[in-house]
Amino acid sequence: MAMKRVAVRALREVSRAPATPSVSACRFSTSPASADDNMLHRTSMPHVSETALGGQNHPMIQPDVFVAPSATVVGDVQINFGASVWYNAVIRGDKNQVKVGAKASVGDRVSVSTVASLDSGFPAICDIGYDTVIGSGSSLVSCTVMPGATIGENCVILEGALVEAKATVLPGSVVPPGRRVPAGQIWGGNPVEYVGENDPEHGNEGVVESESLMAADHIDEFLPINTAFWQKE
Repeated sequence: MAMKRVAVRALREVSRAPATPSVSACRFSTSPASADDNMLHRTSMPHVSETALGGQNHPMIQPDVFVAPSATVVGDVQINFGASVWYNAVIRGDKNQVKVGAKASVGDRVSVSTVASLDSGFPAICDIGYDTVIGSGSSLVSCTVMPGATIGENCVILEGALVEAKATVLPGSVVPPGRRVPAGQIWGGNPVEYVGENDPEHGNEGVVESESLMAADHIDEFLPINTAFWQKE
C-alpha cells in the first residue's frame, strides 16, 4: 500500500514538471530553480549564452546515462551512451563545451570545467573519450583525455593537456598546461614524469565494465524526480 502511494505521488510530480523541449534521445533541464519547491537539487540545468540558440546552452544527456542525484551538469555538456557521473561530481560547460564519451566514468567529487580560450589557439573544450575512467576527486580543465585512458584519484589535468589513448596518470599527479602523456604509457608525480609502460593485454576494460554495471544498479535505486515530497506528509 505504501509503495503504491509513493508511485502515485511520483507520477503526480512528473505530470507537474514544467514543459521541456522534446529532442530525440536526449534529456534537458530548462525549468527555473524556483519552479517547484519539491525539487531541491537539479542534476542538470541550462546556462545563459549569447551565442546559443534561444540564449541558453542545455546539457545533452543520453537516456541510459547515470547522473547521481547529488551531481551537477551545467550548460553545453554532451554525455554519451552508457556513461556515468557519480556523486557530487560537477561538470560545467559554461565557458566552453564539455564532451563525455560512451561508457566513460566520471568519479565521485570530480570537477570538470573549461576556460574561455587557450594560448595555443586550440579549442578550449574538455573532451573525455569513450571507455575512460576519471578517478574520484580529480580536476580537469579544458583538456583532452583520449579513449581507454585512466586518470587516478585526486589528479589535476590542466588547460591544453593531452592524455592519449590507454595511458595512465597515477593518483595524486598533476599534468601541467600543454603537457602530453603518450599513448599506452604510465606517468605520475607533480609535475608528471614518465614511469613506465602499460601492459597492452591488460587495459582498463574490466574497470569500465564494472563501472557500467554498478551505474545500472544505481539507476534502479532512484525515481526520475526528487523524493522531497515525502517530507510534506
